[in-house]
Amino acid sequence: MIRISRRVFGKVTLGGLSGLAIARAAGLAAEKARSSLFGGVQIGVMTYSFRDRPLDKALEEIVRIGFSTVELFSGHLDPLKASDAEMVAWKKKFEEAGVKIASYYVDFGQDPSDEQIDRGFEAGRLLGTDILSSSLTKPLVPRLDKACQKFSMRLGLHNHWFNPPDPKQFEGPQDFFDALKSSSKWMSITLDVGHFHAAGHDPVKFIEEHHQRIVSMHLKDRGDDPKHTDHPFGQGSTPLVAVVQLLKKIRYEHAANIEWEVENSDPVKGVADGLEYFKRALV
Repeated sequence: MIRISRRVFGKVTLGGLSGLAIARAAGLAAEKARSSLFGGVQIGVMTYSFRDRPLDKALEEIVRIGFSTVELFSGHLDPLKASDAEMVAWKKKFEEAGVKIASYYVDFGQDPSDEQIDRGFEAGRLLGTDILSSSLTKPLVPRLDKACQKFSMRLGLHNHWFNPPDPKQFEGPQDFFDALKSSSKWMSITLDVGHFHAAGHDPVKFIEEHHQRIVSMHLKDRGDDPKHTDHPFGQGSTPLVAVVQLLKKIRYEHAANIEWEVENSDPVKGVADGLEYFKRALV
């Protein structure tokens, strides 16, 4: 399950990346990413897809494959470990490579301090984005909403599929509705389309009716087997083509991010194939 993997990853990777890694990334400045805006829909990539390598190597592949936006995973750049200077340096490296950090996924943990919460928002601002994503338990939402208001930044609540269901977690439409109706306008949704489908919900209908509150999306292709296995794009049962074609129709203004979670597979090929899959669906 991705929510566990992200936390594990954050413990074993260098969240505060060294000057050496930043220097290695400087070589990307000469190579610019191609635009990944297709039919008016911005297809990005969640850097968690490249969780098997450090951020400088992930950025190399992002540029080579041709993404012009990312959702940056805090396991790659941890707000509690990286300094302000490192955050600003990485923002510059992404910009020089032609890649916009459209949103920042922050793992706030189960019981963060107020200072840790604030640091997540401060880090997002240093990276040049006003959108955070996070997998939160419901009791944390009021505290995060206060931070959203304090920093005038949006936070997208990220959903998962849980088996068995966990009432403290975000899985389906009612979970989102209950949280948003008691929160400020800044509290939003990061819709994981694959998890939403795995949980038995219709992502196309939900996006059509509630896209104004969705500030980021994760695109993955899960199947209808009992484990809702992750598949290469186009081989599962998640209605991804219908989703991105709807985004084109409604002129969705945020990024829809490829997220590769197929185990024991090459993420570079999987992500590159995914980009071509969505490009064909949109142009």
